[in-house]
Formats: sequence, C-alpha cells, structure tokens
Amino acid sequence: MVLGIDLGTSNTVASTLSRDGSPVILPDAFSKDQQSTPSIALIEGRKAYVGKFAENLFEIFPNKSIISHFKRSFGTQEPVYFDDANQPWFSETLAALVLRKVKYDAEMYMPDGFNNAVITVPAHYNDVQRKSVIEAARLADFNLSGILEEPVAAALCYGSTAKNMDDEIILVYDFGGGTFDLTLITKSGNQLHVIAKDGVNKLGGKEFDEVISNQIRQTYATLVGKDFPSDKLSLNRLNKISEQVKIDLSDMEAGRNIGKWLMFGRDAFECNFDHQQFSKAATDLVSKTEAAVNRCLRSLGMQLSDIHKFILIGGTSNSKMVYNYWSKKMGPHQELIYHQPLSSVAKGAALYASTLGDHAGGLGMQPIDLKSVSTYNIGLQLEGQKNIDLAVHRNTPLPVASKKIYRVNPAISQSFSAKLCQFWDADSDLYHLGTIVVPQFNTLNEFLLEVNIENRQNGTIGVKVKNADTQQDIRFDFIRKESSHKYDFQQQKSLLDSVYVNNNLF
Repeated sequence: MVLGIDLGTSNTVASTLSRDGSPVILPDAFSKDQQSTPSIALIEGRKAYVGKFAENLFEIFPNKSIISHFKRSFGTQEPVYFDDANQPWFSETLAALVLRKVKYDAEMYMPDGFNNAVITVPAHYNDVQRKSVIEAARLADFNLSGILEEPVAAALCYGSTAKNMDDEIILVYDFGGGTFDLTLITKSGNQLHVIAKDGVNKLGGKEFDEVISNQIRQTYATLVGKDFPSDKLSLNRLNKISEQVKIDLSDMEAGRNIGKWLMFGRDAFECNFDHQQFSKAATDLVSKTEAAVNRCLRSLGMQLSDIHKFILIGGTSNSKMVYNYWSKKMGPHQELIYHQPLSSVAKGAALYASTLGDHAGGLGMQPIDLKSVSTYNIGLQLEGQKNIDLAVHRNTPLPVASKKIYRVNPAISQSFSAKLCQFWDADSDLYHLGTIVVPQFNTLNEFLLEVNIENRQNGTIGVKVKNADTQQDIRFDFIRKESSHKYDFQQQKSLLDSVYVNNNLF
C-alpha cells in the first residue's frame, strides 16, 4: 500500500489508493466525518494534542497556546515553541507530531501498513525548507520514498481523470493557508514537464485571517477603551473567530454583511464586518498572486492568454472571491478549473507513490516520467564580496550539476569561505543557505579549488569541494546560521518520543 500526504500550513490531508487504483482520502481514525487534520498542536506536560483534539481544548487549557502555522518556520532553524520545562520545539518536531497522528490514522485503515510514502512541499521551497520536511518525516519514523511539489501532485490528480490534457499549457495556482505557489506544466503521455515555477512566500489564508483579526482588535480598542488582551485564551479565541468570519464572508454574496457580538474576558461588544471592505482587502492580497503569475509568464516570453487550463487548488483558492477574480481575466478559449482544491494534492502524492519502487506499474499505474526545473538561481558569494557567482539558473531542467573554480594560494590564506545562496532576485530575496568553509589546505602550493553544486530532481542541493588539479576531494564544513538554540536531532527525537499524542503513545 502507498500513502500520500499533503502537509499543509492550515490542514494536513492523507490519501491512499483503492483496489481499482483510484485515490481516496483517509479519514480521521476517531472522527470519520473529518477528512483532514488541522495542522495545529497543544502541548500539556507529557501530552500533545494534535488536530481537532487541540482545536477544541483552548478553553480547557486557557494558559496554553494553540501552536499553528509552524510550517512557515521550516528552514529558519529557530524554535517556535517552548514547553513547561523550557524545552525548545522546532517546526520540524511539531510537524512530526502531525505526521505521527496521520500515520496512526492511516494504519487504522491499512492494517498491512504502507511501503511507499510521499510528502508534498510548496514549489517555491528552498533547499533548507525541503530538507526540513524530510527531517520531520525522519523524526516521525516515516519510511519516506520521496517529496513532491504540491502543484505537480495536483496536476497528477487532475491528469488521472482528465480526458484532454496532452500538449496543453497548464497553470496550477496553489493558494493555501500559508503559501502561494504557481507552476506551469505540460503533459504528453506519461511525461509530465514542469517548465517554470514562481510564488510568494508567506502569503495565504493567514493574511486573510489577519484582515478580520485586526478589525476585531481595533473595534475592541475603540469601544472598550483599552488595548486588546494579550492572554493566550483571548488570542486563541481571536484566531478561531477570525478564521470563521473570513470563511463566511468569502462565501457570501456581495452586499451582505455580518454582525457579531463578541466577548473577551469580561468585555462584550458588537463588531460589524463589511463584505465590501473585506472584499477590497482580499482583492489586494489576490493581486499579489497575479503579479507572481505575470512575472513567471514574462520570464518565458508568455502572457496569460497563452494558458489553456488554469487549475485552482489550496484552501484559499476555495474562496468565491478568488474564483471571481480570475474568472474575469479568462478568455473564451481558457478553462478555469476547480479540481478538488482541498484533496487533489494528497491524492496526487498517493498516485506518485504508486509509481515508485516495487509499486511501479502496479494497479495499472504507468511510471511517471517527471521532469522539473530549478526553482531558484543558485550561486556562491565569496567572503568579503557583494557579487554572486551564478552556478545554476532558475528554471533550468533538473537534475543539474555545475561547478565554480577559484585559484587559491595557501601562502596568502590558509582557508576558503563562500556562502551558498538561492534567490529569484539577488537584490530583494537573497537567501543564504549556509557557508562552505575549507578550514585549511593540505598543500602549500597554489592550486585551483573546485566547488561542485548539484540541484537534484527533488529540488535539494548537494555540494562537493575538490582540488581541480588532482581531482581529490577536499574536506569542508557547511555552517548554517547561528541560533540561540541549536537544533539537535536526538534531543528533538527524545522530546517527541516522550509525549502521548492524542492520548496514545505512537
């Protein structure tokens, strides 16, 4: 059996294949009407509550935070939560809690277990973020077969049922709870080609929630005459109310408003939510995704009218406002498609898992020839220099290997240092993955130092350093940014293993 997991910022969804090879969503083991797990946790001593368990407990534990949106902290190498014993919890560890809960659910419905598991990642994730997902799976004791980009997974799901998809240009628009991705894809037979990718980091449903929460804060301050309370119970309640009001406003017809009486602490007040005002704020957010779409198309010398199918996926794409925004921009020859926006990613991951390893060709599934491209430019920035030596261009077909050669003189300097960078625009979004450091050389003679950079099929990066003259490997250190609380796998694994998840030790 196989398992596909859409590890989402707001919700996590798991899928497997039925006997006839069609993907099906796995429900919650304790609440069979729930087909997703909210990506949230509440930690109380040696107990960790995940998903719906945590969602409904903030009133019982008023001094505890509902930990959410931790997926946004992948790659930061900073703790996102400290428990009662002041132990740091990293985003990878919290994600592992969710994965363990999902694994338990899956095994309840698949008593024989699963051999292949695929977890999806946003298309715009950099090397460190992708490795954070892999690390979360490792912490959760997953036998991970691979990672797959979310828009590609959605395209696989759509392609498994669509009659006409070959030789068309498809734009998968993935607007989720915490991230926005877009991917341009073409398909021919069992070949799926990613031709370009783009996105906006930290743009999703959370920003729509904040439109509502900011209004509630301002109304409270105006009517009550003091700042909004900062206690954890009030903040947890604020987040829950904001999300629900956002959903209600997004699904309502224009011109209809919502009035609610709210109570925080001992203060009660009425808050009126204007549909037109929310719609304007939401449109401003959606327009940021349009800028990314146009930027991606321009990089290929294309425009929106060149797209044949525009597929909407992700929780935020489920909004009528998002659909109406894009429907006005589509031409008569173009299709704007809702294809299972909340489940297609997990289903596509399960389909992909079935084509890997021993499952390839099973259940009638043909092996998928997936061709992807580099999400970012990749380069080296030498110590003390502002310019970046570009090694891999953005949207270059993967896998790709490149090398940069530098002349070094050990008589002048006994070390070499260069920052490994990923970026779309070096002036605005430069990300330092870490520093390559050769602490000392085993020769006193001048030589050529070769840095080899590999961007693998799954988007992760590998580095090797050699003596270009002798082709001998040179030992080097890869130093990530310093953190006040260094991540340690064994410590985080012990922390994870010490807690009961939803009253079960697994």
